[in-house]
Amino acid sequence: MTEMPRSASVGASLTEGQVQRRLLSYLRPQLTPLLGGLFCAAVTAAIAAGIARLIETAINAMMMGRVDLLDLLCALVVGVFVIKGVFTFGQSYLLALVANRVATRLRDEIFAHVHSLSLSFFHRRRTGAIMSVITNDVQVIQNAAMSLRNVVSAPITIVASVLYLFFISWRLAIASIIFIPFMAVVISSIGKRIRNISRTVQARLADVSTIMEETVAGVRVIQSFAAERHEVNRFVTENGRALGAVMKGARRSAQLRPLIELIGAFGIALVLFMGGNEVAHTIQVQHHLQQNWIAAHPAQPPPASSSFPVAGAMTEGALMAFLYLLNLMARSAGDIGGIATLRAQAMAGARRIFEEILDVESEVVQPAEPVRLDRISGHIEFQNVSFKYSPDGAPVLCNVSFEVRPGEVVALVGASGSGKSTIADLIPRFFDPVAGAIRIDGVDIRRLDLESLRKQIGIVPQETWLFAGTLRDNIKYGCRDAEEERVRAAAYAANASFINSMPQQLDTIVGERGIRLSGGERQRIAIARAILTDPRILILDEATSSLDASSEALVQEALDHLMQNRTTLVIAHRLSTVVNADRILAVREGAIVEAGTHAELLNAGGYYANLYETQVRTAGPTGA
Repeated sequence: MTEMPRSASVGASLTEGQVQRRLLSYLRPQLTPLLGGLFCAAVTAAIAAGIARLIETAINAMMMGRVDLLDLLCALVVGVFVIKGVFTFGQSYLLALVANRVATRLRDEIFAHVHSLSLSFFHRRRTGAIMSVITNDVQVIQNAAMSLRNVVSAPITIVASVLYLFFISWRLAIASIIFIPFMAVVISSIGKRIRNISRTVQARLADVSTIMEETVAGVRVIQSFAAERHEVNRFVTENGRALGAVMKGARRSAQLRPLIELIGAFGIALVLFMGGNEVAHTIQVQHHLQQNWIAAHPAQPPPASSSFPVAGAMTEGALMAFLYLLNLMARSAGDIGGIATLRAQAMAGARRIFEEILDVESEVVQPAEPVRLDRISGHIEFQNVSFKYSPDGAPVLCNVSFEVRPGEVVALVGASGSGKSTIADLIPRFFDPVAGAIRIDGVDIRRLDLESLRKQIGIVPQETWLFAGTLRDNIKYGCRDAEEERVRAAAYAANASFINSMPQQLDTIVGERGIRLSGGERQRIAIARAILTDPRILILDEATSSLDASSEALVQEALDHLMQNRTTLVIAHRLSTVVNADRILAVREGAIVEAGTHAELLNAGGYYANLYETQVRTAGPTGA
C-alpha cells in the first residue's frame, strides 16, 4: 500500500520580524498615497511646532503695546490655520485611503484562501473564529494603518520643538528634556504588556463570535429545547471574559498618557520655576531701566517697561512659547505611546491572520499539470483506499475497494459512523485518501483539475443548503449562464411545481438557508440545481431520510428523473429506498463487508440481512 503525502494543515509559527515584514508588504502597493499622507502629516506637525513662534511674537507685541503688529499677527494666524487645515485634510483622507485599501485586500485574500481550503480545515476550526479573523483582526490592522501619521508627525513635532526650545533657552531646554528618557521607559514597558494582552483579547473576541454564530444558526434547536437561558448565560460568561481581557488592555493603555503627562508635568514645573524666575528678573531689570529713563527725561511721557529689551533675557512671550512646546511634546510622546499600543494590537491580529488562515495549506491541492475533464462516462474505481481525518486520528476507512460502472446505481448502507459519507466525500476530493487511489474513467482524481472534476459531480445532501436569494438564483447556482427555459425545465423535472403558486414564482426570495420553504421544497430545489448542471456522477446522501411520506414521494420521483443515464451513488439509512439499486455495498467499521443485489444479500443472511430485518421489525407491518 502506497502512503500519500499530506499537506500541512496549520500555519507555521512566525517570528515578530516575519509578521512585521509581511504586514508592511501590504503597504508597498499603496506607496503613493502613503507618502502623500505622511508628507501632509509632516507639514502639519511642522506648522504645529511653528505656531510657538506666533505665540511668542504675539505676547511680546501685546506687552509692548504694538497694536499694528498684533493686527498683522491675527491675519497671519488665520492664514496659517487655513494651510494647516488643508494638510490635515490631506493626511486624514490619504491615510484613510491606505488603511481601507489594506483592509479590503486582506479581506479579499482571507475570503479567497478560506474557500481554497479542504473540508478538514472547517472540521477543525469554528466558524465564529474564522469570522472573527475577517472582522476583528482586520479591523485592528485598519486602525493601526490609520494611525501611521503619528509615526511621522510625532517625531517631527518632538524634534522641531526641541530645536526651538534650545533656540529660546538652552538652559531651560536641557532642564526639560532630561525627563524624556523616563517617558521612553514607560512607553516601552507598557507597550510590551499591551502586546501580550492583545493576543488574549483577539482570542476572546473569537470565542464570542463563535457563540454568536452557533446560536443564530441553531436557533431552532435552542428554542425547541427551551435552552435560551443556557445559551444566554453561556454568551454572557464568554462575553464577560472578553470584557475582562479588553479592559485589562484598556487599563494598560489608559495608564500610558497620564504617566507620560505626569512626567511631563515635572518638566513643566521645572521650566515654570526656572523660566518664571528669569522672566521676573527681566521685568525687574526693565523696570529699573524705565526708572532710569524717566529720571533722565522728566518732561516726556514714560514708555512701557517692556519697551526696554534686555539682551539674552527670557520674555513673557518666550516663556509661553516654551510652555506651549512642552505641552506639544508631551502630547506627541503620548501619540508615540499610542503607536506602540496599536502596533502591538496589529501584530497580534496579523499573526492570527497569517498563522491561522493565510498560511494554512490545503490538504487537497491542484496538481501541477492538471488533466481537464470535458465529458466523462462516469466509471468510478476505489482501489485499496484508506482514510483518517487527522494524522494521529483513528482510521475511518481501511482498504476499501469497489467499482461503479457507467450508468449503474450503487447504494452504500450501514450503521451511522461506518464510513458511508466519507466514501462519498472522497469522490469530489473534499478530502484525499491517506493510501490507495480513486479513479474516474481510469484517471487518478489527484491528477484531475479540481474544478472540472467537481463540475462532473452532482450532490444532493440530506440537509439542503440554499442561499438567501431567489429561487432562480439557487437553481442556477451551479450553472449561472443557464437560459430561462432550462431553469424552468429543471424545476419541472424536479417536481418543483410549487414554484408556480408563489407570488413572484422564480423571483421569490427563499430567506436565509431557504427558511421560507419546507424541507421537501428545499430538497426539490436542490435536485433542480443538480439537474441543471447535468452531472455524469450523482451522489445522493440520504436525500429523503428527513422528509414525510408525501414529500418523500415527490422527491423520490424527482430523483428518479435525475438518476436516469447517470452513475449514481446512493447513501441510505432507510434500506427500503435502495432495494432496486443495481448493487448494494454494506459498509461496517470502515470496510466493505458485503456486496450484491438486495435479493442476493438477503439470501446470504449476513450483515445486510440483519440490518434489513431489524428495520422491518421496527417499522412494523406497513414497511420500513
